[in-house]
Amino acid sequence: MPIVDRLEYPKKYKLKSALVLLVALATLGGIIYMRLANEARAKKVTIQNVGFGDYDTNYIRINYEIENKGKKAQVLDLLAKVYDSDGEEIASIFFRTEIKAHTREYQSKYIDKLYRPLRSEEMPHKVTIVRRQRELLGY
Repeated sequence: MPIVDRLEYPKKYKLKSALVLLVALATLGGIIYMRLANEARAKKVTIQNVGFGDYDTNYIRINYEIENKGKKAQVLDLLAKVYDSDGEEIASIFFRTEIKAHTREYQSKYIDKLYRPLRSEEMPHKVTIVRRQRELLGY
């Protein structure tokens, strides 16, 4: 019986250093592009006149005015937080809204899940709305 030398299977090849460098540069370029695109998008949208519309012990309605100065319609991810007079967070909500190009809209959001119910004669003190943007590993 003849002896046959078999090749190592699967044969392992090392990646060339130029290919590894090219992948690293492409990844770095993608991260920089994403950051610059997020900054450019943030300059085109403004949120103003944030306040309370209506509230009760188990819900709060927040009102805000949003303006898109860009040429394209945008879908925005917003985070709204409501605080009481002591600075404690009463409620927060993460939601998505859409605004057409070159428009200013008056919008409202209804928050019906509070961390704690409002006490009698208590009113919300402060509301903040922040635009959340896609980052490297999530939001």
